[in-house]
Amino acid sequence: RLTDIAAGIIGSPNVQLHHNKLFIKPPEKGSPFPMHQDQPFFPHDKDSMIAAIIHFDDAPLEKGCVRVVPGSYKNGPVPHLKEGGWHLPLSEYPVDSALPCEAKAGDVLFFSYLTIHGSAVNTSSEARTTLLIQMRDPLDPPSVLTHLSRGQGMMLRGVDPSVGIATPAGNEPGGQMGAGQMGGGQMGAKMGGEMGKAT
Repeated sequence: RLTDIAAGIIGSPNVQLHHNKLFIKPPEKGSPFPMHQDQPFFPHDKDSMIAAIIHFDDAPLEKGCVRVVPGSYKNGPVPHLKEGGWHLPLSEYPVDSALPCEAKAGDVLFFSYLTIHGSAVNTSSEARTTLLIQMRDPLDPPSVLTHLSRGQGMMLRGVDPSVGIATPAGNEPGGQMGAGQMGGGQMGAKMGGEMGKAT
């Protein structure tokens, strides 16, 4: 299901892994993750890259859930500051002004790597744990060779047209869907129309 949805958002039946990482946002300490786009970290020629954030536990406001600026992907790459890592000016893009994407365990949040997003401090007594998966169209090459990682280039769905490597049988192209959130048990209410590609 996840790669079918990713294919619809990317606009290609073929989905390739760029990287993945586990995030553990500790309780009652730490700092906000400033608003940013992922594009400056690993720019690609066609900007097909998307993120899928899988929630291992509930992510309410007090746990510092991900926040987004709806529709911001439409503006393309935005100039970032580089101090301490790529981020947008805090005065122009305060985390608290962005739309919170509260989630339940098992929910998946999808968005373009051009979507402006960040997260606030986890003020709860429990950690917030998520798995980030960054995926792209295999025909969308990186503009700069950065952020290289083990497993990069693995086909998650379809084939890599440049080399003809296929994924296991059964991953057939699905229908087109917009970006959004996917619940662990129900897809319809949180997918597509409600969230749209605004996230």
